[in-house]
Amino acid sequence: MFKRFIRNKFVIWCLSWVVAGIIASIMITTRWKTVNRQLADQILNNHNGFVLVLWHERIFAVPWLWPRRHPMYVLQSPHADGQLMSYTVNRMGIRTVWGSSNRNAISGLRGLKRVLDRGQIATITPDGPRGPARKLAIGPVALAAMAGKPVVPICWAVDRYWRAPGWDGTIIPKPFARGRFIWGDPIDVPKGDRDTMETSRVEIETAMNDLADRADRLFAEEDGLR
Repeated sequence: MFKRFIRNKFVIWCLSWVVAGIIASIMITTRWKTVNRQLADQILNNHNGFVLVLWHERIFAVPWLWPRRHPMYVLQSPHADGQLMSYTVNRMGIRTVWGSSNRNAISGLRGLKRVLDRGQIATITPDGPRGPARKLAIGPVALAAMAGKPVVPICWAVDRYWRAPGWDGTIIPKPFARGRFIWGDPIDVPKGDRDTMETSRVEIETAMNDLADRADRLFAEEDGLR
């Protein structure tokens, strides 16, 4: 009965407003700062499309942090949880391409390639939807190589947060926390054989983990300078 209830589209639509409101109420109290704004502005103002990647644990804040003047498309599963996520981020200006990591993977990647071909931004959480956490799947590597576009990692961190139960331990900022938004350098992905793709996959995964670790160290470094 409960599963049938949460699969109802009207229920999902209503819940999406509730979730969007919760996100907004938390995020509006957080004191955000972009650490390397010059790099962010350079990427956003000069790109012709790129693959944006972030770990699933950091997904909570991105719809709020993202500058709406730069349209972003995200890959979402058509299942109930994916629909709830899609409707929620749509409230905050993020657009959706339907697909997943299994049956609909090919159609999802094709949809994201069309986004990239238009010079827009395609976003993937490459360890979702089931993990393992902070392990990069091949999807964004294949997409970037196929479209001839770079991969750009992003991350954020807060000094006070909760972790949700689940495989990824989603980070949820506590009200009135300090937040930092950080960008990584674009990574070009050459076309090639399986070994070439694996080399790029490892490079991107390492860059994402290094960026997450750097973000988590920011507050200790800032507090140490006081």
